[in-house]
Amino acid sequence: MMKRQWSHPSIALPLLVALFLLLTFRCSLRHAAQRLAAAPAGDAGSHAVDAELAELAAVDPAAAAVLRDAERLLETNLTMRAPPELRDAAVRGLRGWLARQQRFDPGVMSELVDLIKRPIDMHAAAGGGAGDAGGEVRPYASCAVVGNSGVLLAREHGALIDAHDLVIRLNNAPAGAEGSPLARHVGARTGLAFLNSNVLSRCASRSAGAGGGCRRCRAYGERVPILTYMCSAAHFVEHAACSAGEAAAAPVVVTDARLDAVCARVVKYYSLRRFVRETGRPAAEWGGAHEEGMFHYSSGMQAVVAAAGVCARVSVFGFGKEPGARHHYHTLQRGELDLHDYEAEYEFYRDLEERPEAIPFLRDSGFRLPPVVVYR
Repeated sequence: MMKRQWSHPSIALPLLVALFLLLTFRCSLRHAAQRLAAAPAGDAGSHAVDAELAELAAVDPAAAAVLRDAERLLETNLTMRAPPELRDAAVRGLRGWLARQQRFDPGVMSELVDLIKRPIDMHAAAGGGAGDAGGEVRPYASCAVVGNSGVLLAREHGALIDAHDLVIRLNNAPAGAEGSPLARHVGARTGLAFLNSNVLSRCASRSAGAGGGCRRCRAYGERVPILTYMCSAAHFVEHAACSAGEAAAAPVVVTDARLDAVCARVVKYYSLRRFVRETGRPAAEWGGAHEEGMFHYSSGMQAVVAAAGVCARVSVFGFGKEPGARHHYHTLQRGELDLHDYEAEYEFYRDLEERPEAIPFLRDSGFRLPPVVVYR
């Protein structure tokens, strides 16, 4: 009696099934890896900071260039550039700023109430306002940071903006007159003007040509304080001019250099991470895709971080972009500046709102970040 032989179809079927399952499994793994690479790091389920990105983020050629210029200015050129009556104040300001450039200290977040709000409160108290000149300085109960994006004109957040304890506006973008159509979109109140020093320098120069002082820098009136960060050491001359005006004018406070450094590292980290995720290239090649010597965080980003340090609750308006919206609600500009990575900053705002414990450098500050809501 002959033995029965296995037919080819009976052998092939299990093999085909096994092959199909193997291919399906490998395909699933590949798609999962692609989704992970395409997702923002905040969606990856881990709060781990990439050590290589953190190390690269600590390299800041733009800040190093500013520091070298500052040292040269302090040696000779600043005294030549500043009018005699402003020289001492400009030199003092520059020296104090340079002294804080020597170390990286995210713990500065815990000092911002004293560094920013105390001088504002002291001025208000001296002028008979509601501020307190001494004792413990408490954070603002709520702050609205109003960005300049054209998306504001598609919303009617004005009343909500004005309901905050402090309203911060950027680079002298206009507020609406009370009851005006613009006020419905951007609000009418301003409690603090945040300016980068390029803006301060330009408006101070125009003020000097119009009879001195700093009147053109005070777009919201003499009683509204100014917070400015230094893009150039030479701008301490304009800062001295703006601080030497009428005694009734609100103070012009310079951001602590340690805060500047924290903002620079945070934004560069997010930009590096985005570059690696979207291009698949090594992080070390990031500098070739950006003008590394010019790369900088935006005024809005630092205003948001400063607000997180001085406010118990922060609301963010007018950040982002939409098809057809202008870059700024108050100008015709539509293009973005190449020296900023706005998409990386938007990722930072999402983490600030949803996962503050995942933010590199800030999470090492020992400071508890307040609740942040971004209105889109």
